[in-house]
Amino acid sequence: MARISPRKPHPHSVDLLRNSDSSIPLGPFDGTVAAHAQIGAQHYFITTNTNYVPAVPSLEIPHKVYLRTDMRYGTDDPTLWPQQYTAFYCHLPLISKKGARRELDIMWWTPSESDFEIGSAVTRGLGRLKQSQFSKFLPLVNELVPQCKALRQKSPALAIPLFGQLIQQLVMWIEQLQSLPTTYPKMLFAITSLQRTFLELDALYIYMTVYKERMDNYMADTNAEVGQFVGAFTTVPTVVQQFWGAGVPIWFVRPYEVFDKENILAVVHLQEPRLGLYDPDEHAQGAPPALYTGNSTQDKIAAIHHAARKTPWYTDPFETGFTRPRSPPPTAASASTSRPVPPPSVPVSSSFRAVGQQNQRQKPRYNPYPVKAPAKAPATAPCPTAKTDRDKFAALAVVEMPPSIPSMADALAKVDRSVIPYTSNGADRRYVLPEPALLVNTTPDRRRKFLHHWSLLRDGFLYLLTQHHPRLLSAPEWRDVLEGLLTERGRAGSRTQRRSLKLEDLIRPALEASNVASIEGLPVPLDHLPHFTVEKTREIVWLVAETSFRFEFCALDRRASGKDRLDEVRTCFAGHMLVGPPLHLSKQGWAAPALEERHRYVGRAAFLMLDWTTKSARPDIINHVKNLHFHWSLSDMQLLETAVCRHYTQAFWEYFGRAAVLPMRLEHELDKEEGEI
Repeated sequence: MARISPRKPHPHSVDLLRNSDSSIPLGPFDGTVAAHAQIGAQHYFITTNTNYVPAVPSLEIPHKVYLRTDMRYGTDDPTLWPQQYTAFYCHLPLISKKGARRELDIMWWTPSESDFEIGSAVTRGLGRLKQSQFSKFLPLVNELVPQCKALRQKSPALAIPLFGQLIQQLVMWIEQLQSLPTTYPKMLFAITSLQRTFLELDALYIYMTVYKERMDNYMADTNAEVGQFVGAFTTVPTVVQQFWGAGVPIWFVRPYEVFDKENILAVVHLQEPRLGLYDPDEHAQGAPPALYTGNSTQDKIAAIHHAARKTPWYTDPFETGFTRPRSPPPTAASASTSRPVPPPSVPVSSSFRAVGQQNQRQKPRYNPYPVKAPAKAPATAPCPTAKTDRDKFAALAVVEMPPSIPSMADALAKVDRSVIPYTSNGADRRYVLPEPALLVNTTPDRRRKFLHHWSLLRDGFLYLLTQHHPRLLSAPEWRDVLEGLLTERGRAGSRTQRRSLKLEDLIRPALEASNVASIEGLPVPLDHLPHFTVEKTREIVWLVAETSFRFEFCALDRRASGKDRLDEVRTCFAGHMLVGPPLHLSKQGWAAPALEERHRYVGRAAFLMLDWTTKSARPDIINHVKNLHFHWSLSDMQLLETAVCRHYTQAFWEYFGRAAVLPMRLEHELDKEEGEI
């Protein structure tokens, strides 16, 4: 006998208001309002404890999540539209609705190009968020972060890992927006990522401190009003009951055939998202076709988190600029671990001419000093880039140089250079930024020129670190940059011409981002150079040294350990950032006056060193960091710091064949920086 399936009721044949009775208190499965929704071929009714029903996010299979031109994720963005409830991210429904809290309006603000402040006329397509707008974020961040940290310390049971992740990401976005030059689209991405992170952290704090207890005590008579939150969709009755009892917006999605005795007071139309939240033609320029494909809310949110955390603002130039060690791994007797040395990477490719001359002529040319051209040097003038025999393993004793960190400077001076490095490739001796001493170890006039040229070109070279294949420069090439010799010069086919063409090719991505075809007016004439105080000079040099140290430490850890663990390496630095650390960090981290504060960062570096393979033996005291119960006296802390500095500088010599660039400290009083957190 044939089996007959029951016929599903058509939505128009079901009267959702047949049980409507406003005199009866509503329960969790009733509805203040309800709406009809069609998902695929199936018809559903959606009830809610609010007075509206948003359209259900796309459930197409497979569903694609991608970045829009406003650098948000449309209806897949949990700060803009309700998502399907997931227990793993149970705090997301507690994100405040746009407009619900006036003090949070900046967290939905979208900047315009007028909010993009250019740092240098040389690279006028690169800049930062205008300070007047940036300062609107700070009070909110400075209030929320300490509250979350205090909660984690006060109530360890509530200290879930996501708290720490969101706090760290929020602080890093603030620091990056404050310090790092970039293009307008990348600045916009940073702002929306900061906003999304703040709103999610705020929701997590509200959930943990208020709503978790309400949801865990469903039978308590809370009489809670429905809060102004984003809310969530669900098909799970238990979730509906918890949200209804706690006063959180919830939309219960059910097929029409199960409608029975639900008390629904009104039927409304679905609230559709504005055009752009779902428009498939609004992909962000340069964004991947799909960030995530699937129908798991948990995986989708994780993908959005990952994109914000891993989308490179600055790529690691050592990954392509340096080659891996080419020598065989050390023997077990001489190595500090048995881990093999990482294999060699692809050598640096040669320079090439990327833009034709015809296209270059169509772009404006930059000339910062058009009134009079710099005078040409006489043919008999001495070469300004003559090499010196300065010992790069010894601290440079000039007044303009920031003070060294004693343990680091002493360790560098004691590097055993009789140990043959793993590599003999000249590319390994290049620098990501100018060697700090290069900026000041010269005559006063050239020092002014070097400092001024670096101030003009810094944003462009920092921007180059965002490229997929950044090319590092040798010390002579950096000297040419500081001299302002960035345009083609020299006889055809000469070494000088080849080097100048390489520099011109190197900086071209920054020029193109700035809509500048070439640089004119460099070198800057002597009478146009500004004066730099000793304090200002030290600040410029400190920033170059600190950024170089952080990049070099990351590169050494990857080579010596064979691991890619950038997030762990960042914890070895004050502020946990790679580029553009603010000046107040010059008295923190490795440069902190107190040994106990330095020990926090030294200990983290020591723990990473346990995985390093080196030719020189690892100092025994480093092994003590494995013992979590080891009591570190002040004398032990000092011994560990000395050992870690010695092991770092020696290992850098073995893997790169040159002196490491070391962190320094600033001793003079600093003006409080705008945006300091």
